[in-house]
Amino acid sequence: MKHLIPKPLKKGDLIGVAAVSGPVNNSNLEKGIEFFQKLGFKTKLGANIYNQFEYLAGSDRERSDGLNNLISDPDIRGIFFARGGYGSMRILPRIDYEAVKTQPKILMGMSDLTAVSMAVYRHCSLVTFAGPMLAGQISEVLDRDSEDFMIRALTEPLECFDMMGKFISELKILRTGTAKGCLLGGCLSVLVSLLGTPYCPDFTDSVLFLEDVNEPAYKIDRMLTQMKLAGIFGSIQGLILGHFSGNESDVSRSVAERIVMEYTEPRQIPVISNYPHGHALPNITLPVGALVEFEASWNHATLRCV
Repeated sequence: MKHLIPKPLKKGDLIGVAAVSGPVNNSNLEKGIEFFQKLGFKTKLGANIYNQFEYLAGSDRERSDGLNNLISDPDIRGIFFARGGYGSMRILPRIDYEAVKTQPKILMGMSDLTAVSMAVYRHCSLVTFAGPMLAGQISEVLDRDSEDFMIRALTEPLECFDMMGKFISELKILRTGTAKGCLLGGCLSVLVSLLGTPYCPDFTDSVLFLEDVNEPAYKIDRMLTQMKLAGIFGSIQGLILGHFSGNESDVSRSVAERIVMEYTEPRQIPVISNYPHGHALPNITLPVGALVEFEASWNHATLRCV
């Protein structure tokens, strides 16, 4: 299936705000909406945006209906997810994938939204965006780099979109090499929860990116081992480790680095760590599903759309 690439946003466009995971903090929601309104966008809230059912932003039906109504609205050009937490996996069977293909829109979110991103790529080949959440990092004030990269990703054509820029000096090059493939991945713990389901894409020949938050070293070991046993590391062309933030972040990242180097050793694919994406800032917006070139040498690195 040919990749669907949504049209870039422009001033005056209407964007939908969806809540498919945890309940949304009203104050943070208002701050995120204000951020995009200052950029010249209009906003429309999902019908369930203020709902709460235990640890979810409403029932499965309320959350899926809220998202599907935004997807099918012909006036909406993009959908930004309010926050993560948990819950998006529960609505994957309820998403209107035919409407996604008929009216491809920009979808932006991360963390728990990895599930939605992977599912719509699997069923629709839609390029989505792993980036800051409207009532999350955006509401808490982005750093300049995160803001600049996000706006570029959302408002400019993806051709030649450079995702490395000035961060080269901060990267940790674990293994050199070159790769070309679809950029796939997201939050590690959510990603492994999709393995073996009809919503997990084929990672063959992809450039894989992984990040997570508040996961102890042994759980990272277990999740990466699950990916190895599922054959993921035997088929990808390159690997990018983003933030492993939160509790014991240095230990968690070190363990992730050691294990992915072990599991990719037979194929000698390029691997880098400390890429600025994930649950800490800076958080560079990545076009998930886009075809990218990835190159790593001991004093240089490239990651750009082609």
